Amino acid sequence: MTKGTLLRNNPLLGALALAVLVAALTFTHFQGGLSMQLGEVLLSVQSQHEDGLVVSFVRAP
Repeated sequence: MTKGTLLRNNPLLGALALAVLVAALTFTHFQGGLSMQLGEVLLSVQSQHEDGLVVSFVRAP
């Protein structure tokens, strides 16, 4: 096994993380905003006025 992050060494976990991100972006596009905590990381996605999205990852205390 080569050195690297867990997401690079296990393609299934990488695909799951990418699927969660895509689902969050899709939900936000239709609903206007989403915020969820994944372990110690807070994922916040907000809709902009000109069909844009602001994605922020914040380390939760």
